[in-house]
Amino acid sequence: MNTNSHKLFKDMQLHETYEKVYKPIIIADQIRTPENMGSILRLAGNIGAGKTLFVSNVAHTFKNYKISKTASGATNKVDWKIIKKEDLTNYLPEDYNIVALETTIDAEDIYQFQFPEKIAFIIGNEVAGISEDLLNLAHHKVLIPIPGPISSLNVSHALSIALFEWLRQMAK
Repeated sequence: MNTNSHKLFKDMQLHETYEKVYKPIIIADQIRTPENMGSILRLAGNIGAGKTLFVSNVAHTFKNYKISKTASGATNKVDWKIIKKEDLTNYLPEDYNIVALETTIDAEDIYQFQFPEKIAFIIGNEVAGISEDLLNLAHHKVLIPIPGPISSLNVSHALSIALFEWLRQMAK
């Protein structure tokens, strides 16, 4: 086993930074597969999200073992709920900024954007993206520039980039 990576993370003292910042909220809009749902929950556990909200009409029909398989134990360690779209604002603190990860005309480059500390990330459906209703709730829209011939990322991959860019900025 390589012990250098453990030392690297210890030396970075991210845990000390993370204890001082508000915990991000993750909002996933109409995720289509239990595997992506599980991957999102695992990321929520990785980053220590305050809560993870799945806005969905179908997620309650997903088989739990399929979610759990990709969540790697996170289903029991993170605060998560499946909710209806109309209930979303009841779960969001008023002083949190909502940032949508979406490719829109008015989206800012994620690497130029200064993330707020109190943040709720919205990610969208694997095919349709974020619904107009939820996109309209966003205070900011950010995109991840993709230089290659395939212009989209898996929803959990995009979320991981955004979460850890937010954390990197908070560690400064």
